[in-house]
Amino acid sequence: MRVRISKIAGIVALGLLPSVAQAAPFTAGDLVVEQIGDGTTSLTSAAAPVFVNEYTPTGTLVQSIPMPTAVNGSNLRLTDSGSATSDGYLNLSADGKYLTLTGYNAAVGTASVASTSTTGGSATVRVVGVINSNANVDTTTSLTSYSGNNIRSAVTSNGTDIWTSGAGTPGGIIATTLGASGAGTALSTTVTNTRVVGIFGGQLYATSGSGSNKGVNTVGTGLPTSSGTPFALGPASASPYGMFLTQLNPASPGFDTAYVADDGVGIEKFSLVSGSWVASGVIGTASDAYRGLTGSVTANGVQLYATRQGGSSQGVVSLLDTSGYNSTITGSPSLIVALSTNEAFRGIAYAPTPEPGTFVLGGMGLGLLLVARRLRGKLASR
Repeated sequence: MRVRISKIAGIVALGLLPSVAQAAPFTAGDLVVEQIGDGTTSLTSAAAPVFVNEYTPTGTLVQSIPMPTAVNGSNLRLTDSGSATSDGYLNLSADGKYLTLTGYNAAVGTASVASTSTTGGSATVRVVGVINSNANVDTTTSLTSYSGNNIRSAVTSNGTDIWTSGAGTPGGIIATTLGASGAGTALSTTVTNTRVVGIFGGQLYATSGSGSNKGVNTVGTGLPTSSGTPFALGPASASPYGMFLTQLNPASPGFDTAYVADDGVGIEKFSLVSGSWVASGVIGTASDAYRGLTGSVTANGVQLYATRQGGSSQGVVSLLDTSGYNSTITGSPSLIVALSTNEAFRGIAYAPTPEPGTFVLGGMGLGLLLVARRLRGKLASR
């Protein structure tokens, strides 16, 4: 008798204290939403606790993972402003294995946290959180950039190389790596106010609501890491946040459709026609205040999920656009998760998943690893 044991990838998080609750591995196809606030304390400009909530595609809560509110070794706190609506956006990595989000190494209740300095005796560095498919949280990455201003989002290609977004000097897009500290590398000295950063098809993009870059910008070529990187404005939008880019026309050489969450308009659709981006309709109104957005292409159309911060039905909505390439967006948003009092939903992404055939370990990973090794040894001796 022979049993094949799958390889174990990544770093195992050790659950040394049985009394400490451990997060469960994410489930493929689920949604993850960044929640600001604990539902009890009113949201203000002070630092609030952050939670990463996993939901099924129909809106059933699977688990809520708190981000650290105390420093633990090299892992820093990750809190966020309760009222800065431009903060709090998360992304699924290009390889699909990690989530990234940003915040502040500040105690809950720190006043005007987004305006704090990253230098001096009371420095509040900006923090990047990286969460793997097993729901292990790493907050060892910090930045002294964005001093006196907001850090808003981050994305990684592979769990190591990271790009962040925000405002300040230096601001805009900063390139850094997992576990690094310091200022990182500012990709531009002219585009210094960006919102949500993302990677689609191996290309870095960023939304901005500032100056001549209002809309979705292509950042350099591929995944740039050096200063002087040019920004090229694509779909123009007055107040964009989350985005989803895809290809709907098989004859197109690349991405030809973009969806943008604009909190002053709604969920916008754009089509690339003869080399130019043209508007293809909008769902919602300015009062809906859509900000977080993610999507996927299915056999039935483009499935979108968004966070809605305004109106009478706030929370997470589902929307299926069946119109296809270069046609006006269709569908009706359906609320699947209602927002509670003293909470804010901002970023949304699909859950990370491990490589096929990978066996991932939870909080009691050491015990499982030892059992697997012993089983393999006994079987090999037969």
